[in-house]
Amino acid sequence: MGFEINDFEPLDLSEKFPGLEVVVKVATTFEEFETMQRIGTAGMGADMDGAIREFGDKFLESWNAQSRGQDIPATGEGLARVSLPMKFAILSAWLELMRGPSAPLEQESSDGPDSQKEPTEESE
Repeated sequence: MGFEINDFEPLDLSEKFPGLEVVVKVATTFEEFETMQRIGTAGMGADMDGAIREFGDKFLESWNAQSRGQDIPATGEGLARVSLPMKFAILSAWLELMRGPSAPLEQESSDGPDSQKEPTEESE
């Protein structure tokens, strides 16, 4: 029995867009990831619209977005039609998903041999 690779994952956008369900492709190359990361962190100026369309075409698998009762296609053109905050939320959530969970910070122990002791006054 082999390990089944899942190429698609849902994004959690419930905090900013309750009810919006978005499924994205997570199988990608490092080059594609780095390009999308640059877009997500610094933007691409005049080419941002093209980059958003590229992201939608390559990574947007499905969603339940509608406008005036009509489904918006899960494509780059469809992604280009939604609000700017929604575009950035989707791209940011994808980048966070692709980076994976961050490592937990080490917690300092409050007891044991490495704990700091309060200074005491000792007479010499």
